[in-house]
Amino acid sequence: MASTSSKTIGTGAADALALLLQEDPLLLQHGLTSYRADDAVYSYAASLLHDDGSTASSNNGGWMSSSGEYRQRATEALAEVDRKLALVESLAQRVSRDSPAKVAGPLLRLHGFELNESSESPSQKISSDATTLSATRDKADRLERQSQVLSTVARRVETALQRGVTRMESATTRLSRVLELSATLKMIMRLQFEARKLGSGLDLESINQGGVVDLRDLTRAAASVAVMEDLLTHPLLSPASHGGSIDVVEKLRPGAEAVAKSVRQAAAGLMNELQSQSTSATVSSLSRLGATLQVYFHLGELPDASWRAVSSALNTAEKASAHLFHPTAVKRMKESAQSEATALAEVEAAKSKEGKDDFKAKDSRQRKKQFDAIYERLYIRKLREKRTAAASKWATEVSDASSRVWNLHRVLAARNDPVTRKNFLEVVAESSVPKDFSGAEEALLQAQNENKDVENAKDTLNLQDFSLFSLFWVQLCLGLAGRLERLLKYDGGSLESDVAALYPSARFASLEMVTELHDVMQMGSNSSDDATGLTYMGSGWNPTGVMGGSAVLEDSVFLGGAVGMDGSLDDPFGKADEAAGGGIGASADAWTHPNSNNGVVLDADGLRPTADVSPITSSSVLGVFSSQEWVTLQGEKVSGRVQMGFSPLRNSFLDQCKKRLFAPLEFMFQEAVSVDENGVAIPVLPTLPSRYDIAKIDSNIREELSLADPRQGGGDFSMANMISDPIVSMVHEFCVLAKRAISEIDGDEESKTEAMAHNLKVASVMSSLASFVRNAPENTYVNPYRPSQSPQHEEASHSCRVALLPALQEIESLVKNTILTPLTQVLNSELATVMSKMHRSGAYLQDSRDDSSHASSFVQIHLVDQFDMIANTYLTPLPNEYASIVASTVATFSIYSFVSNAAMIRPLGEASRLRLTQDLADFELSLEQLVFKGGTSLSLSQISGGKPYSELRAMRQLLYWNMLDDKTLSPAEVAKALLRETWVKDVRPSTLFHFLLSFAPTLLTSPHHFKRMDAHQYVGAMIKLDGSVDDGEASAWMTTMACCDAYQQRESIDGSMADGDRRVGAILMILGPELLRRRRQ
Repeated sequence: MASTSSKTIGTGAADALALLLQEDPLLLQHGLTSYRADDAVYSYAASLLHDDGSTASSNNGGWMSSSGEYRQRATEALAEVDRKLALVESLAQRVSRDSPAKVAGPLLRLHGFELNESSESPSQKISSDATTLSATRDKADRLERQSQVLSTVARRVETALQRGVTRMESATTRLSRVLELSATLKMIMRLQFEARKLGSGLDLESINQGGVVDLRDLTRAAASVAVMEDLLTHPLLSPASHGGSIDVVEKLRPGAEAVAKSVRQAAAGLMNELQSQSTSATVSSLSRLGATLQVYFHLGELPDASWRAVSSALNTAEKASAHLFHPTAVKRMKESAQSEATALAEVEAAKSKEGKDDFKAKDSRQRKKQFDAIYERLYIRKLREKRTAAASKWATEVSDASSRVWNLHRVLAARNDPVTRKNFLEVVAESSVPKDFSGAEEALLQAQNENKDVENAKDTLNLQDFSLFSLFWVQLCLGLAGRLERLLKYDGGSLESDVAALYPSARFASLEMVTELHDVMQMGSNSSDDATGLTYMGSGWNPTGVMGGSAVLEDSVFLGGAVGMDGSLDDPFGKADEAAGGGIGASADAWTHPNSNNGVVLDADGLRPTADVSPITSSSVLGVFSSQEWVTLQGEKVSGRVQMGFSPLRNSFLDQCKKRLFAPLEFMFQEAVSVDENGVAIPVLPTLPSRYDIAKIDSNIREELSLADPRQGGGDFSMANMISDPIVSMVHEFCVLAKRAISEIDGDEESKTEAMAHNLKVASVMSSLASFVRNAPENTYVNPYRPSQSPQHEEASHSCRVALLPALQEIESLVKNTILTPLTQVLNSELATVMSKMHRSGAYLQDSRDDSSHASSFVQIHLVDQFDMIANTYLTPLPNEYASIVASTVATFSIYSFVSNAAMIRPLGEASRLRLTQDLADFELSLEQLVFKGGTSLSLSQISGGKPYSELRAMRQLLYWNMLDDKTLSPAEVAKALLRETWVKDVRPSTLFHFLLSFAPTLLTSPHHFKRMDAHQYVGAMIKLDGSVDDGEASAWMTTMACCDAYQQRESIDGSMADGDRRVGAILMILGPELLRRRRQ
């Protein structure tokens, strides 16, 4: 058993080794994987893995007894392998000596050589193989000797070449020294040439003494200075590179430095002079500015000079803002206005005392009261004049600074260097923005990256949209906002009201400034684009041109279009991205000012007179409101928490407006308190505002709106919409208070009457307020100036009325929902109860025994007094606009209710029809009087689109419809004839259904009886208290159809009863769907 197991293990090991060998790719390539059982390789492997004599162990049943035995057998196997390898090596050496071809042949074949097999004898083959091997060895020896010779030759050649390279390096070194000396001599000669040019073409003494400088000479001198400074800083001419100084160069250096200093001094003087003359810029001044910038370009200082000029203008504008928006300035304006108003009031009071006897007759208290009124009027006028003058001065200084920046920006955008073709604005754009404008740069970057992905966002401004004016303007607005915030918080906000009062004057002055300058920009752009070749490309520069842009600055058309605020040639500023007058401009007459101030003489302070301030009438004002400059200055579209321009001042101004408007509301609709004789509190309705209180609100509204009038408040008409927002908020708060004061209509009859009377008073109060709000714009902007007509005043009044519409709508909604609707519901409910008496009392039922009981009209007995009570008690106290609503609603409900009740009368005899016809006429007359007393201009036929009145008139024709008298007609023929009647379209389907039921047999139950309801309840289900009837028609048809179905069942049982027309049921089933379809259409 052990022997069988050992054989199996050995055979398995041999098979596994064979399988591994078969997987070897090299063995597969050479065909060495064939397995034969008698191969020595496999037998040897089996012997290594198994020994028949001592592998089996009776203890563990395995073929390996221990690890030590395993190591011993592995050691023996390796030793056996070593002995056999030694035998194989000796055998290989002997075979290589005896048969070298057998050994080298496979290797040669691997390298592409083929051995020719010959048919020689073995001895000959052995000799030939030996000969071939000897020849090969000889050839190898010869090749080795030849390689040694070639190596020696290569070393000799390398040595020779190295000696040649050394000689060549020495020669080239001497040559480079010669070339360097030649370059040095050339630079020295260029220095001497430029020095001679400077000496012959520039008057240094005149420059140093501030004399007149020829710009062409200065430009050439700047170019020469730039070349000389570049040469003097060259390493070849510096003393450190030669170990000493060059005498010629050192002699020229002091003169070059002196000339450079003089040129820079002259350029700085010209720049300062041109910047100070911005308000009277001419063609020559802008040309001199371009030449000065050319000088700075040659000197390599163009960005620094440009930024210095912009910073200087910014400092000037901020200084002007500091003069106006300063606590001392605000206090000084107030004190000055008080002193002047006191002096004028005393003079006026003295004149009144001398010329009028009634003034002398007044006591001291009355005279003091009159003096205070005069002083208050004069003080308000003087304070407004002071604020207007200060704001005008501020606007003038800011305009001057802005125009300097705009002139600089426009010249930079239009100027190119004639040699390098480099645009000056590109040079400035490539430089870094100073720290003084970091806030503006951040704001512009935020606007630039707005609505962009994070990947597409940039941290630098786009060169094509770069604008010096944009940076200046945004930084100016940022600084202005910060200054205003600090001023509003000064001394705990003690000056907030006085500072906020500056907003109308500041807005008017800034609007006038921006509008005029914007018009100038539009005029300049239209006149220069085609003539100069400037195109709108972001910043506006055009790098092309005959002489690098110099022709643009010399073009009179380009400069002639820039007319400044004082009539001089100037193009102060416009949109930031319209640098060179680019963009879509207005037409030729779009910038014309009907009220031009070019011919106005300035006062002693250099300001325009403020006595008769006329509003801005330029047609480009609408464009100004949408311009980026105006939006930024007003801070209207500011992202995040950054305050810009007048934003803090505007917010404070609106807060102050709200405070003044909300002040009277504190005492409105206060809860009244009353106690009885025992001291127990009695519920009392809230106290309503008096006419004086409402008049005070009207006065406040008109005073606030007058701030937008340049003559009355010092502002501009565009403020009307802005001031309307606080007014709308005030009206909203008033409506909230009024809603709390409205009493609910419930309880007993006396409480209802008292509550409705109180609510009518509230409606009157709300009507008065709505009237004041509605008329406030016209009373503020139009009526004070009649009979003259001004388009500006009319437009301001119209825009203000549109802005106040939400307030009027809220008042109307409050009155309708909380007062009128409950009132009409109560009145209509009472009318419905009265009209139901025609069924309960049988007013229209024919009584053959005594007709005198029905001689009086039902309308005259029950409804006429009711309508008179409604008109006198409720419509008369109400304002006309609300009384008309109540009258219309009551009339609509009354018509529908009366017609529906009349149509449900059953049976309806001939006498009943006559009385009903008479009552319809009386009913129409009573409603006409009710509507007339309601104060509406509409007649009864125009209420609710005329539908109720049309049904009322159609009811008369319906009463005398007699198609059922012809018993020969089928139900279908009767239905078709009825549908062809002209008055059918004016009658509701339910009315026609109920009227036909009056001819039906007794078995056909009336709809209200079918639903087990009173006629009053059934009509109330069809007609709502607000007069709407559409929802009840479908329900009425469903009930009528159920009655007809029940009738058909009863008729089959009690067919002998024939007290009416049996065709009515079939007629109703035919008419119903068609009438409902027509009503839906």
